[in-house]
Amino acid sequence: MSDEPGSDELGVYEIAYLCGGPTRVAQTALLALHGYRRIRILHGAHRVEAAEREPGDDVLQAVVLAEIPHGGRPLNQLVAAVAASPPMDGLAGTLQEAGLLSRPLLGSPRPTRRGRALRRRLRAEPGGELARFAALGTPGIAEARLREMFEAPEPRPERPPHGWAGRGRGDADPAPDRAGDGGLRFGGRPD
Repeated sequence: MSDEPGSDELGVYEIAYLCGGPTRVAQTALLALHGYRRIRILHGAHRVEAAEREPGDDVLQAVVLAEIPHGGRPLNQLVAAVAASPPMDGLAGTLQEAGLLSRPLLGSPRPTRRGRALRRRLRAEPGGELARFAALGTPGIAEARLREMFEAPEPRPERPPHGWAGRGRGDADPAPDRAGDGGLRFGGRPD
């Protein structure tokens, strides 16, 4: 019998870190919250809104909810913020102590030989729905629309119509003074 930890000994976040790093962990926490209907992922806007803000026992899910302002947040920004949060260091430390990740002096930890072997096994037999995503990434998402959200780059903001840029900032020259009294015009000088 091998002394290597199996997928049943690792939590879904440890699997996600080993197979995809901090970004995959953040995405896994988002998918878990989405599955519990505690957040909404808006397809067209690529935004995430909190439906329920009550913190649970899960530290990473609490971090996700804390990072979502009341107006929502773009999906990619939210994933990046959660991936850079302090709980990621704890996950890395757990995997390092198990001998699955290296302890580099510089840069990010990488899977050790044992970690790579376990990662191959996890990808071959991914397990349940959330563990499947943790091991495989976006190909592990069964719902096509949700998978598309995680695969697609964040949409660029639409450009305002031609001539829109200066309106309302005081640097445009709006319609002339209709009264004809030679008063100040918005953004202009006295006539």
